[in-house]
Amino acid sequence: MVELPEIIIKTRKLLTLRSYEVNELLEYENRWVMFPTRKVKDMIVKKVVWIFKEPKVVGVALIRDLVRAMEENEAQEGMLVGGIRFTPAAKKQARQSRVELVEGGYASFDLFGHELVPMHVIASEDEVSMVLDHYGIKKTQLPRIAREDPAARVLGARIGQVLRIERDSQTAGKVYYYRLVVDPGR
Repeated sequence: MVELPEIIIKTRKLLTLRSYEVNELLEYENRWVMFPTRKVKDMIVKKVVWIFKEPKVVGVALIRDLVRAMEENEAQEGMLVGGIRFTPAAKKQARQSRVELVEGGYASFDLFGHELVPMHVIASEDEVSMVLDHYGIKKTQLPRIAREDPAARVLGARIGQVLRIERDSQTAGKVYYYRLVVDPGR
């Protein structure tokens, strides 16, 4: 049996945490490619993931190549793993094209595996509506969490989404907290 590189294992774990199914892994000269999917309501969301074998500086041309691959595979999202640095133009192009940029090395430990970090999940729109109706509030009145928060980054949360944080309570059992993902500059 072939041993997979650690970067592939960590990327698959991350995608699984985000409710994606990863069925295939293709190997090319300088990268590995995955095509994970997940079901959101009645729609299938497709993603194209490129994982570089050697860390490299990522410019706008690589982002455009990934966007072309997304269009060819009718994917709504993209992910590029393994950059040691991303140029400002590449970051801007990635934001506009729904491409997530993941630096070369992942954290040395599993964030949600730590005993002090509660489980975070991106809440569904139905769940958010139910919570807002129950409390009679607007989405903007929820407590906030920065998009750059480590848990939000691991989940790939985008501005405007709501995270559900699950904590254990000695008196109430399992307790849920909701946080609106915001731009840290606002």
